[in-house]
Amino acid sequence: MDEIVLGDCLDLFPNISSDSVRTIHTSPPYNIERDYEGYKDNLPRKEYLDFVGEVLGECMRVLVPGGGLFWQTGYTSEGKDYIMPLDHLTFDVFRELGFRLKDRIIWRYWGGMAFKSKFTNKHETILWWVKPGQGKEISFFDVFPVREATKFHDSRNNLFGRNPGNVWEVDRVAYGSSDQTSHIAVFPEEISDRIILATTQEDDLVLDPFSGSGTVCKTAKARGRHFIGFEISPVYFHESVCRLGEQAQGELLAVLSQILKEHVFDVGETLRLSTIAEKANSILSPLSLEPYAEMFSEGYFHALCAGREDVVKKSDKMTLWRCLDKLLPPVGCQEKRNDPFGLLSLVDNAYLHAYKLHAVYSSAMRFHRVAWWLESLSRTLKLNGKEGWLSLLESLSKSETATYCLENDTMTLLACENGAIHPASGRAHKKGMRKDAVPTLF
Repeated sequence: MDEIVLGDCLDLFPNISSDSVRTIHTSPPYNIERDYEGYKDNLPRKEYLDFVGEVLGECMRVLVPGGGLFWQTGYTSEGKDYIMPLDHLTFDVFRELGFRLKDRIIWRYWGGMAFKSKFTNKHETILWWVKPGQGKEISFFDVFPVREATKFHDSRNNLFGRNPGNVWEVDRVAYGSSDQTSHIAVFPEEISDRIILATTQEDDLVLDPFSGSGTVCKTAKARGRHFIGFEISPVYFHESVCRLGEQAQGELLAVLSQILKEHVFDVGETLRLSTIAEKANSILSPLSLEPYAEMFSEGYFHALCAGREDVVKKSDKMTLWRCLDKLLPPVGCQEKRNDPFGLLSLVDNAYLHAYKLHAVYSSAMRFHRVAWWLESLSRTLKLNGKEGWLSLLESLSKSETATYCLENDTMTLLACENGAIHPASGRAHKKGMRKDAVPTLF
């Protein structure tokens, strides 16, 4: 568990217990005669369908009742000039095995391969299949952590954002970005992040039998889920294992890591653990958004922290949104933040660099995530007493092995191959907190 394994998925599936996986997200070979560094997907049609059937049979076995299989596909060839949608080609295979189709998601992207004889491909299809269950074992779905900001504020809307729907507009992985590998079909982390957040809970098991560049496993690790990936290509296996080493386990460590990279360390710098703890504690103190409470009324500060939409009056929503949008303007907006203390902005920026999905959240959801993180950090430090920070730093170094080197009582921030450690140029220092600086926004 919590690893990517080198080998053919059909040889490795027997190592997974039946009824143990909550969610599978994978993108299988498309049978379009591409060389995937060890697997050439050019099987005859019947052999391809037989192979898919074997894989799906194993997926059905390992999924818990109610578990979801997100099968991400495009097109295969149908003669010289025609195509066959893979979701159509394999539909009967799923149904014969007992899967039930819950949703059909369209990933719409920019760019794409250009054609002279047809329109450019601009989307892929993700079929959400479910293993039937009984009673409480129905499919799990929680829309709250994947709500996205609405285009316009309306008092009838949910304070924390809308259901993102089943058409997801996410740009493809840009060439030269930190997510790019030598794999020919890397899909964005936001796709897998939505799936994992909405259909799993912390410590659930996520599987990708065609792991490729390791995106699903990396995303599962980032959100504190257990994961297993199978990869047949030694080249992609090595690259994806390296990617995992650059990812901290869970939100608490992932966001803390971003803060340390931007505000505490220089690349290649070695610091004593006590010095790191002192600097981090100084930057983040106090570990609470309580100083912001006076900006809000009617107990809405606590509603935001707890993610409670039900206690907010419709008549107050517009004013509350205006207040929040001044603190946390939409990503890409030219308006500057009006954050009197700086703590909210500091942690929110770390979230934006740790999770690309954070950029589509509403200001209310971003406020909620920052509050959750500060509370989680405070609780973790209290549980570990005087050694709280040291224990946390040790956990971070064990989790993000490619980024940090822990030796005795010192830690070193290592440089990645592309040198891209710091998420921002220079260091931004938090403004000092002054109680009399609280503006009356709401």
